[in-house]
Amino acid sequence: MVAVPLVAAAFPGAAQVMDYGGLEAMFGGPVTVSATGSPQRATDAPVNMEIVTADDIRRSGADNVPDILRHLAGIDVRRYGNASADIGIRGYNSANSSRVLVLLNGRQIYVDFYAYTAWPTLPVQLEEIRQIEVIKGPNSALYGFNAVAGVINIVTVDPIFDAVQSATARVGSQANQQLSGVGTIRLGDRAGLRLSASERGAREFAVNDPATFFGATPDNAFNRSVYAHGRAVLPTGIDVSAEVDVTDAKQYEMALGGFPAWTTYQTNREKLGVGRETGFGYLNLNAYRNWVEYQYLAGYNCRTCTGIVNELYVVQASTLMKPASDHTVRLGLEFRDNTVRGSIYAGAEAGLRTLAPNAMWNWQATPTVALTNSLRLDHMESSYSGPVAATIAYSASEYDGIAFTEPSFNSAAVYRPTADDTFRATVARGVQIPSFQQLFPQPVDSGFTVGPPNGRTYQGAPIVKPTVVMNYEAAYARALPEIASKAELALFTQSSRGLSAAPGDAGFIGANGVNYAGNIGRSTAVGGELTLKGADAEGWRWRASYAVVAIDDDLGVTGNVSTADFAHGTPTHAAGLGLGRSWRRFEIDVFGRWQSHFDELRVNDAGTALERRRIKDYFIADARLGWEATDFLRLAVSGQQLNQTRQTVDAGPAVERRVLGTVTLHY
Repeated sequence: MVAVPLVAAAFPGAAQVMDYGGLEAMFGGPVTVSATGSPQRATDAPVNMEIVTADDIRRSGADNVPDILRHLAGIDVRRYGNASADIGIRGYNSANSSRVLVLLNGRQIYVDFYAYTAWPTLPVQLEEIRQIEVIKGPNSALYGFNAVAGVINIVTVDPIFDAVQSATARVGSQANQQLSGVGTIRLGDRAGLRLSASERGAREFAVNDPATFFGATPDNAFNRSVYAHGRAVLPTGIDVSAEVDVTDAKQYEMALGGFPAWTTYQTNREKLGVGRETGFGYLNLNAYRNWVEYQYLAGYNCRTCTGIVNELYVVQASTLMKPASDHTVRLGLEFRDNTVRGSIYAGAEAGLRTLAPNAMWNWQATPTVALTNSLRLDHMESSYSGPVAATIAYSASEYDGIAFTEPSFNSAAVYRPTADDTFRATVARGVQIPSFQQLFPQPVDSGFTVGPPNGRTYQGAPIVKPTVVMNYEAAYARALPEIASKAELALFTQSSRGLSAAPGDAGFIGANGVNYAGNIGRSTAVGGELTLKGADAEGWRWRASYAVVAIDDDLGVTGNVSTADFAHGTPTHAAGLGLGRSWRRFEIDVFGRWQSHFDELRVNDAGTALERRRIKDYFIADARLGWEATDFLRLAVSGQQLNQTRQTVDAGPAVERRVLGTVTLHY
């Protein structure tokens, strides 16, 4: 084990007094602090983690995070449009996937109303990402609720230690055009400010049968962002960090589990962090605000296609202590105040307030054995004010004052008998909180409907409870210096109790043609991943992976297909292969991914009901050729899905081949 000092990491990506570059040189590779607060290799962390480095990001040839991650074992990416995507970890993916927690420097990046990530609202540019940590399995106690499938933790470069200066232009197929820039201002060795901005536009994938997609007409997807990240260490030893970003995006997406729609997003997000080393450990306080307004423009038959405003305030306080050389303890408290309003709510406002104490204890029991235990308790209460449509079976008072308390935990034992071998055993309980759409009404009289005027209305129900996920996992990693590689094997079994289903599932049909959300049953999953990756001194690099997951559902619904039908909706097998070479000033990388068939829901052509559609097994080939023309100029051409002009990969429009040319100035 490598002995290193304690660093500040009260929450994943929180204010940190550390130099990633220096730690990477010490460890000989990427380092994480997000799980325990102390620097660790990914194989030593008490979670199943893979770190995607800045070099990996560049060599992928992708222009967005979902396309970067789809080459990893156990990751399922559904691309519903040129900009729209949903990510699942170890199965359980769907449109508006809500089981993966996405963090950017410790703050969540998703829309709480549907509890999913709108990827075009991610304000960060690829050139300013230091690493992406992909954590598999339930990790609610370590990272926050809704991390029941896993976590995607995006860590940007530090404006004090890393002076990133770059300008990037991309052009390509589908009229793809993008301009972005990153600049850093350093004030001595104790303060820095990083600024970035981007604008991207692209023609949406063509729709052969507009009627199937509710009259969708060709249009352009776009996203714009401005992001500022500053940090200063004051003479008093106080570490202050601040982040502000604004985004504006439009995308064609699959909404509500199978309804195509054009959607716009406007976001404003701010975060402030303050930390200081004291006699009681490293004290840290973070506060952030996420403001999101989104609007459905066209697509399915929404009688009131108007905006929704979601505003979230989060305050996190913690102390990270080292009472003895072999012990690290973190104690924390999180408060969340979340509200939804907008014209669709007809003057009503729904809210959820959460108080969550949490604790983590990491013990280096012996030189070769480390034990980690973490616990989090989420207590949540609802508020509701305003009207309720006359057709809804519940009163306003039943939506006001909903309360539940759920514990989550993560326990892990990591055993390193030799420098080349690591064994890890984990058990975890994760909690998925119902979304606003599942819990609250949409009190406009007509609500969201599918089909003709007498179609059904979809409403949330105050009886919906959290979903609880239990996971048991065993993993083994082995360094293979003979072939300059590392092999990793992970096996898991998982059970989800109280699966929450979106409005529209059979079994929740009430009077007056109203469909309610509800807890639909349970599901179990068994699977694993095998990965071999490496690089040699001659510039070759390689990667091969295989993932399998088998899901069995006991949904307890009849008469309709369910949005929680994960047994049919998850590809059982997926395999990936990557090969690359750096030679002089050139880089070339090729990637291939195959996955087996699965079913996905989409509303039928008449717009009256959901139906299951078979997505056949498919193969995707990506490639990138890069040239470091000078010390300041990099040129690249890359392509996604080069093997097919058009290919059906989900229930959305067929994905078209994408080819991009990129010019980057870095100095």
